Amino acid sequence: MTLDILNTAISAATFGLCLFCANLLLLRRQDPGIHLPLALLFLVQAVSNLFGVFTFGAAEADISAPIMKISIVFGALDIASPFLFWLYVYALTSEDELATVPRLRYHIIPIAVATACFWSLLLLPSDIDQVEFVEDDPRLLGILLISLAVLIGDVLMKIMIATYLYLTIRRLIAYQQRLKDIFASTENRELNWIWMIIISGGLFLLLSLATSIAVWVGALNEAELSNTAITFESLAQLALFWVIGIWGLRQRPGLRREPMIAPTPPSEAPTRKYEKSALDEERALRIAQKIEVSMQKDMLYRDPNLSLWDLAKHISVSSHYVSQTLNTHLNKSFFDLVNGWRIKEAITQLTTTDETILVIAYDVGFNSRSAFYKAFKRETGKTPSDMRK
Repeated sequence: MTLDILNTAISAATFGLCLFCANLLLLRRQDPGIHLPLALLFLVQAVSNLFGVFTFGAAEADISAPIMKISIVFGALDIASPFLFWLYVYALTSEDELATVPRLRYHIIPIAVATACFWSLLLLPSDIDQVEFVEDDPRLLGILLISLAVLIGDVLMKIMIATYLYLTIRRLIAYQQRLKDIFASTENRELNWIWMIIISGGLFLLLSLATSIAVWVGALNEAELSNTAITFESLAQLALFWVIGIWGLRQRPGLRREPMIAPTPPSEAPTRKYEKSALDEERALRIAQKIEVSMQKDMLYRDPNLSLWDLAKHISVSSHYVSQTLNTHLNKSFFDLVNGWRIKEAITQLTTTDETILVIAYDVGFNSRSAFYKAFKRETGKTPSDMRK
């Protein structure tokens, strides 16, 4: 009884949180392609938890059968959650407004199949707990088929979670590389909170797999495990969507600005990326010289918010050609180029002045002490303090 009340309270809290966040997201007019998938994710969770709020009261009022059937119908919508979260990350890390979902049918089909598998529970008689089956009862075959369908749906759901975790990780890795092509400072754009969500999702998947295997082999009793497992799962879900709500409501896309280079798949080689470019060797060398002058003479790297667009505007060259020159002629990302110059000046100041390390870090263009230490260690193999000694 205590666990039932606790589970009801958790479901109510999750329902309220998700409904509140969905409402705020749907009211926003800026970046609708990003906010809509996240709003739908919160709405799905709100609906899924709504019937958990009534479960305890329904059992007391002896109307649990209708509530359970409705709960099965709407609870199955939760299957779409991994897809919606991946779609949110995909839109958030895109350089342009998301107009269509790539290969949408490949996402819809497994969701529909898994949903149908779980909806097969609706075919069970409402008084199945009170029915006594005899040997060769024809209804046993139907129950066996329903159990098999639910098992298939459960396995398919776990495969989908693993697949979308992989797709999200791949997308974030490509996004981080793209940040280095465009920005000199990436600390406020790296989406580290999403990595924490991915880690949590991976741990949940492993725990769920271990629990399912233990139940299948008979090491755990499913009936005894049910209430406790639901409580921990509900608490984890509440915490997860609390984090998504805090960060998702204020997260802005990291790559959006004036239209420029189209994003390139991680596996595509630089030569293929620019194979149709009109930039010849002679012009690329001139652009490389302009980049060198802008760093050495104009000290453009001291701008903490410097981007590829700013550099292109400063030297009056298209951002596409600047990017191509960096990748194919200088063999550096924009991030590595700018931070290389910053560290070069920082070494000079560390060895010739008495300024504090923090003052030097900000002076050469870094936004924080931690970013400076990280870049310095990567570039020189030493800390700033060791270099000064």
